[in-house]
Amino acid sequence: MLLHNFFKRIICTTILSGFLIGGYTAANAAEGIGSFSANVGFFSQYSFRGIDQSGEEAAIQGGFDWAHDLGFYIGTWASNVDFNDNESVTEFDFYGGYTKEIQNGINVDLSMIGYTYPGAYANSNYDFYEYSFGLGKSIGSVSFSTAINYSPEFFAKSGDATYWQGGLDYEFQGIRVSGHIGKQWIDLETTYGAPDYVDYSIGASYLWQGFDLSLAYVDTDVTVGWNSTDQSGKEGRTIFGVSKSF
Repeated sequence: MLLHNFFKRIICTTILSGFLIGGYTAANAAEGIGSFSANVGFFSQYSFRGIDQSGEEAAIQGGFDWAHDLGFYIGTWASNVDFNDNESVTEFDFYGGYTKEIQNGINVDLSMIGYTYPGAYANSNYDFYEYSFGLGKSIGSVSFSTAINYSPEFFAKSGDATYWQGGLDYEFQGIRVSGHIGKQWIDLETTYGAPDYVDYSIGASYLWQGFDLSLAYVDTDVTVGWNSTDQSGKEGRTIFGVSKSF
């Protein structure tokens, strides 16, 4: 719990100071319209922090983004979902933030993310939002990243929640190999039916004819008996994807 509260203080302080700095920069820099981009992809399964979100079925996902040279960005993203509850079949996310390179080539990223589930019953309380603070650095062909997400009221009104993640990417001959580990802390575990848990993955991607082909092995340390979707949606599995950016 001490670590959990420490994460909350770090996120609130850095997001506030980051946007104050960003606001000053925007007021003293040349203006521009920024750039727009889009992405669309097909995946054999939608996994969020190691947990299946699509009923172990395929998912079509895509989004739109706008970014400015000053470091500000906003975007939207959507995917089909299946929670075996005959309610929402779509997840629609929106986000905005500020990113900047600071000393020694370290990139900082401050953002807010909203997760919404159109069509779900109001009393399900699926919608939630998070604050995020991330750091990243590249050394040659190796990239390191870490981030902390905090929600004051997590999915299904399960109380405040913190998620820490770390990642490592290595690129050679057009192939990007990635490793990831994360830890999810949830306040009201009985409400969500989820204990604090660890997720991890390892995968690779390759850009072919303008399409990003990816393959990843995803797993968690969740034990049998977690009251959520089918247990197989939390065990080790391989996910294939093909996506394209515009």
